[in-house]
Amino acid sequence: MISPHKPDPRLRCDVAPWAARRRRPQPQQPAMNAMNSVPGEIHHGMSRRSALGLGGAAFAALAVPDVVATAATPIAPFPPEAPRPENGLRVATCQFPVSGDAAENARQIRDFMRRGVKSGAHLLHTSEASLSGYAGIDLPSLDGYNWELLRRETAAIRALAKELDLWLVLGSTHYLDVQTKPTNCLYLIGPDGGMVDRYDKSMCTRGDQKHYSAGHHLAVQDIRGVRIGLAICYDICWPQIYMAYRERGVTLMLHSFHNARGKGENCLDLLNVRQVPTRCADNRLWAVANNSSQPYSHWGSFVARPDATLAQQLPINQAGMLVHDFPDGLSKGGWYHNERPLRLRDDELMTWGQPSQHPRQQDSRAEP
Repeated sequence: MISPHKPDPRLRCDVAPWAARRRRPQPQQPAMNAMNSVPGEIHHGMSRRSALGLGGAAFAALAVPDVVATAATPIAPFPPEAPRPENGLRVATCQFPVSGDAAENARQIRDFMRRGVKSGAHLLHTSEASLSGYAGIDLPSLDGYNWELLRRETAAIRALAKELDLWLVLGSTHYLDVQTKPTNCLYLIGPDGGMVDRYDKSMCTRGDQKHYSAGHHLAVQDIRGVRIGLAICYDICWPQIYMAYRERGVTLMLHSFHNARGKGENCLDLLNVRQVPTRCADNRLWAVANNSSQPYSHWGSFVARPDATLAQQLPINQAGMLVHDFPDGLSKGGWYHNERPLRLRDDELMTWGQPSQHPRQQDSRAEP
């Protein structure tokens, strides 16, 4: 029997070193800079094939949060306290004004971990680079970054996850070495505080590629009867990412974004609240999508269903948390739209940017 706290080796999606893989010609279209800016030049791509699935059914919970309120940090109402359900997976997802200060980000994440447990959550999901800050947006670059502070805060968060018996999807930055760009990552931390898996952002924008090495593997895990997959921000613009996860049997995507610190309204206000439900409809999946609330945040965190509806959503520019139970059902009067989802090509482009061959990237359970 597979331990519920240990990664199932059957679910791993390792790939051969990217340089050895067959590559398709690059599509001649611009990549976006951090999904926050303007088109830029084309960068490296890589291809690979993945593997199988679908599913779902049930019930949804409420909406929204904590963090100490200040004039600069408005907060939304917090979900009521509740016991953990005996069956299924209760997911809490949070948004707060992510900054370049890892200590302050960590304080807010720990607050949400405690609030999530009070709301009966088995898992807390945080936004892209929520602990480290997002290079190029929350901080100018990673030059001179305090990696030791990041490690200490990560260790404290892992210790709290163990204390609370809580799964955690933690947005951060994974250090490789002084010569190699780190990865923009999601750590999957188990309720024993262990490092279960890590997802590195596969599809990197032009802005990302200045600071990060691209990812080259999926992250899939069974938790309390729900198979989850992890994705980060710009991955949503590439339909093959959700297709690959569907073919691995994933039914729930936990997708972390950073569409914040904007100068005002633009296409991002609409893009992801339309793209995520569309990817779900195309692949018969559910998704939890979250965002930083650092003003101007282009949209609030939400839950999407395969009938292309949003089950619930937080307001923009406010710290908050929503809670939702899985397996989930469709909306009242909703139905599945895609009876025969597209199959992934054997040579599909699955990386945008340049991965490293560093051992700390190849090992998806390497310590931070």
